[in-house]
Amino acid sequence: MAQSEELFTTRMRKATRKIHSVSDALVNAKFAISLSDENVWGGGLFVFYHIFSYLEDAKKRLNMTDYEKLFVSDVLLRKDAFEDDLLHYLGENWRSTPKSMALENYLEHLQNLERENPKLLMAYVYHLYLGLLSGGQILAKKRSVFGDANSQVGKYIDRVTDFTDVDIAQLKKDFRQAMNEIAAKMTEEEKRAFIEESNQVFLMNNLIVNSIGGQNKVLYNVLYKTSAIVLLVLGVMLAYKMNK
Repeated sequence: MAQSEELFTTRMRKATRKIHSVSDALVNAKFAISLSDENVWGGGLFVFYHIFSYLEDAKKRLNMTDYEKLFVSDVLLRKDAFEDDLLHYLGENWRSTPKSMALENYLEHLQNLERENPKLLMAYVYHLYLGLLSGGQILAKKRSVFGDANSQVGKYIDRVTDFTDVDIAQLKKDFRQAMNEIAAKMTEEEKRAFIEESNQVFLMNNLIVNSIGGQNKVLYNVLYKTSAIVLLVLGVMLAYKMNK
């Protein structure tokens, strides 16, 4: 690669910056609620489990060199870790939890890609696993520091975000390098299609995050309590003015 040529990962980051920012804001806002309700965290793990699980199972089905190459280390494989965490947060019957329509649509889209253009599944591998190594670590730290004192946060270590004894910075570097090496063999048309699908990754992530059960209930409770306080203050102010 010529010294002046822009890395494909850099090109993707620029092309997805806008939708990526929206996705980050939504994920942070949604999962912030999980600090006071572990069921919400469990619900988030549930929807993303199905996506990560699909991508890891596809690795076995496809037997595709570039797809294999993108999984630069076995430490990236998170399916078993997800299952351990889901057992902890949602209980033994977590597998019977119904999937939202957004999640069903996401999985159907992945199935269509696997049949029609499996190379584009790598866009999901790249962005989702990189997200787990980046934002996922931040969310895990926030939960351990700011979690509800009455919850099990701090007592149970989430396996899916646990990369103990792993040099995450180096792992991310290797991950990006593998993506760039794969992209070096793509045609310009294939690169454009990959970037277009990368935007789709964040869009679909937003839809499933928005569908996570329980969060609306928690948010409603927060807003209800806040409204009650505001009404109380307004009532006191009104009474003060009337008796002034």
